Amino acid sequence: MVAFLGDAYSMAYGLVNSMVLRLMFPGAVCLAYLLFEMLLPRSRNSVHSYVRSACFMAASVAINTFVLEAAMAVVDTNKVAPLAVLDLSPLTTSDSWPLRIAGWMAAAFVLSMASNGFYYWLHRAQHRIPWLWRFHRVHHSITEMSATSSYHHFTEDLFQFTAVTVPMSFLLGVESGPVPWIVLTVASTHAYFVHSSANINIGPLRYVIGDNRFHRIHHSLEERHFNRNFGTITPLWDVLFGTAWFPKADEWPKVGLADVPEPKTMRDYLLMPFRA
Repeated sequence: MVAFLGDAYSMAYGLVNSMVLRLMFPGAVCLAYLLFEMLLPRSRNSVHSYVRSACFMAASVAINTFVLEAAMAVVDTNKVAPLAVLDLSPLTTSDSWPLRIAGWMAAAFVLSMASNGFYYWLHRAQHRIPWLWRFHRVHHSITEMSATSSYHHFTEDLFQFTAVTVPMSFLLGVESGPVPWIVLTVASTHAYFVHSSANINIGPLRYVIGDNRFHRIHHSLEERHFNRNFGTITPLWDVLFGTAWFPKADEWPKVGLADVPEPKTMRDYLLMPFRA
């Protein structure tokens, strides 16, 4: 009995610690982008929108801490032998700093490009298959886009684990060697950047790296923008499959869904996919 209680305590402690760590990262990133959105606004958002979105995001992270732990216990992707392995460690461990930096960038880019290819097709399926759309519409119903309102329904992480993480683990492995935490951290903030309302211009890089102007088109209320820009990390998949729409300098459409209201309460957020 004592051993059982000890194991239960250790598991609960690990889950709570994991939850706190997972909440700290989006909290810090959203605060950083909030500063940009206040100082360099492309459009203004209400305080109520920020508070509501922060609550929904926190709920999603808390629930997914348990859901993903269970999923990874069933499918341990770390023990999967991929069909192909790209070894970048000769670059990331090179004595030449230019080569080492190039290796870090290549590792982040290859992983991001490959995973976004799987996500591109999941994303298209979410718009095409009614059952998947019921969950994805929670995200699209948002009318005030910001880094904080980049939340999805809490089931989104499970869909991405199934359709992106698992097949990626079976098909492609990347031996990156040591990659600085700052590179991985910056790459991890991209999802918040593409939903930000800050006036940030990355210039010609926007044809390789997805920015908030490109992704806003995907959320647009205008019919001409429907079924465009499914990629997030990069627009290259959209270019390849004919769904890209690169916005003009003054193109910043209103967002949301004409026939689906945005959830206003935690109950609405949690139950929205299960309602007609």
